[in-house]
Amino acid sequence: MITSPRRRFVVLLDATLLIIFILLLSPRLTGLALHEILGFIFFIPVIIHLLIAWPWIQNATRKFFRIASRRTRFNFFLNTVLFIILITELVSGFIISQVVLPKIGISTINDRSWRAAHNLPLNFFVLFAGLHIAINWGWIVAAFKKSPGNSRQRQKVFYPRFMSSIMRIGILALATSLVALLLYSIIGEPSLIRLHNQNELARFTPTLGHGIVQLSGEAFLVAIVAFIARKWLHIRL
Repeated sequence: MITSPRRRFVVLLDATLLIIFILLLSPRLTGLALHEILGFIFFIPVIIHLLIAWPWIQNATRKFFRIASRRTRFNFFLNTVLFIILITELVSGFIISQVVLPKIGISTINDRSWRAAHNLPLNFFVLFAGLHIAINWGWIVAAFKKSPGNSRQRQKVFYPRFMSSIMRIGILALATSLVALLLYSIIGEPSLIRLHNQNELARFTPTLGHGIVQLSGEAFLVAIVAFIARKWLHIRL
């Protein structure tokens, strides 16, 4: 089926996000080193995804306290929580990094509190990611369909002006910094007093059998959450 360049790019981007997300949930397949590398990489397509969705973000923000529908308000709340969980995962992952940051000369502490901040939100991350897929399922399906209209005009709308992009990235950087600072103020500076002594590299030594089971289980979990949520949201919203 033929799609516009814009939709092909968005489908590829979102498919990449989903694949990396499932791999991040499967450290017994990837091992700790690749898990950390994927964590660093993951933030790049997330930023691009948010920049593409910026018109919706602006519109939903303006309407949230006024004339927004229940669906729009729920979606806005869902995406906000998902963003906060994502930043929590990334920041805590960087702080307890056992491979990537030490390799480039940045010392880290495998702090128990920061490790808990990294591990505990994972189930909520899966839940909200499934809800995100469910509520945007109509758009995902539409992205695979042939789109009418002038391709050149669509691309002109799709690629924002340079200064506008810089401003949007600045806003995202500010929001990311605020979440990170709030998290840091709650948990505090990493401390040797709270050192987690377990060898994480050995714990997540990749094994094909356990890795495939974990990958399949996490993919199934995301899919079943999205399926159930799709049915529930269709009734509720």
